[in-house]
Amino acid sequence: MLIDARTLPEGQAVDADLCIVGAGAAGITLARELVGQDLAIVVLESGGLDFEPDIQALYAGETVGNPSAPLDESRLRFFGGTSNHWMGYCRPLDPADFAERPWIPHSGWPLTRAELDPFYARAQSVLQLQDYDYTAARWAAHSPPLLAGPLGQGRLQATVLQQSPPTRLGEIYRDALARAGNVRVLLNANLVDIRTDAAAVRVEELAVGCLDGRRLAVRPKVVVLACGGIENARILLNARGTVPAGLGNGHGLVGRFFMDHPAYDAAEILLDVDPAVARGPATQLIDTTLALDPEVERAEGLGRFMAYVFPRRDGGTEAPGYRALRDLSRALRRGQVPERLWQMVGAVVGDLDGTAGDLWRRFVARSQVLTVRLHTETVPHPASRVSLIAERDALGLQRVRLDWRLDPIDRCTIRRGLEILGEEVGRLGIGRLRLADWVQAPDFAVPGNGSYHHMGTTRMSDDPRRGVVDRDGRVHGMANLYVAGSSVYPTGGAVNPTLTIAALALRLGDRLRNRPA
Repeated sequence: MLIDARTLPEGQAVDADLCIVGAGAAGITLARELVGQDLAIVVLESGGLDFEPDIQALYAGETVGNPSAPLDESRLRFFGGTSNHWMGYCRPLDPADFAERPWIPHSGWPLTRAELDPFYARAQSVLQLQDYDYTAARWAAHSPPLLAGPLGQGRLQATVLQQSPPTRLGEIYRDALARAGNVRVLLNANLVDIRTDAAAVRVEELAVGCLDGRRLAVRPKVVVLACGGIENARILLNARGTVPAGLGNGHGLVGRFFMDHPAYDAAEILLDVDPAVARGPATQLIDTTLALDPEVERAEGLGRFMAYVFPRRDGGTEAPGYRALRDLSRALRRGQVPERLWQMVGAVVGDLDGTAGDLWRRFVARSQVLTVRLHTETVPHPASRVSLIAERDALGLQRVRLDWRLDPIDRCTIRRGLEILGEEVGRLGIGRLRLADWVQAPDFAVPGNGSYHHMGTTRMSDDPRRGVVDRDGRVHGMANLYVAGSSVYPTGGAVNPTLTIAALALRLGDRLRNRPA
């Protein structure tokens, strides 16, 4: 059932077995997993079914450090969350991402890849992906010859990301949640405080506010925060009614270890071979990238390195019409008719010049220059963090400052990864690498806005001194408060986070389904 919280009586209290705060990738995946269970579920969604500027403005805050997108632009605050504008790139984290790496401080998950594998497999269908096989051999026919050949079989490895249509979870799963007899989704309902018992061991009540001034309460047996890598930390830091430092913050870790993926054009490959080798078939099912072999990273003390290689696009970013055509093509190749069909068609028709130009560059033009775009890990750094500032939003919550720091290891990973790419390109007679000017500065920042992949601010560890939540996402020291989403990542790897978000949400669903009352 979908309910506009603004239609409920002032001061109404809603009882629930489980309250999920946030209806984005994590929250919707978790709620959908528990449809039909003997659990009364309430989902709180700050926004409605469409974008509204006043709601979106609640995300506003400060950004300092390495360039990052404004906080009120990098997420979407309505039903479906940021899945309403994600690009659909999916790949599980590698086994090496879960391991403790002695050369990477604060690395290591309390889980292994093998433990998460069953949930990754289940998450494939949630995000409308193909079979759970990400090996380069499985997708060789869909990869450019340049990447499927020797360049991707040595120190560099061809690395496949599957393409979701992309799945807009708010659209695809809205009806299922609306029909579910055990789920109530409260729209325009903002969590403004978490009230606990005197010992701050158990959540007793959630204070909920609407922008029209209405105040409500939810009294849940279990709470899951699923609001993203910035907002999960912000909520905990603002919840100071019983603990002055904020809930879960007994060791000062809430908000720390923020990570994102630097993503920017960093080099060019000047080809000595036929440029057709850099073009793959127009399947739109996968993207193939180049990643460093984990053994090379270990030997050289580097973080995870990944780079996209594609024919240079002189026009800058993709044209809106081409982007819509690409998304439409992905859906139709899977036998799906997207709900936004006519919106996509309109975007293509309204941008015929841009669409045609990008189609020409991708599939016809023979550029002798390839662009190399980074997508690398940033290692967990305690000074890279989200913290509160004095300014408050329309609901009275303190806003945040994001201070994204790059570690010397991050810069070394970028430089040395590009050097190895250049060495391999030269060794194989493919061409030569030309670095961008910014990479050659001693203490460079990575230009651009990051990847909007907010991770790590409520990190997972079995040791309360090293993490905010345990291996199940439960906040240390609390009996009934959990956190879901990429904020629990101890490290973020070099791949996009959405598939892992969905897998962890499914895993949490299994645990809550079997949790004693």
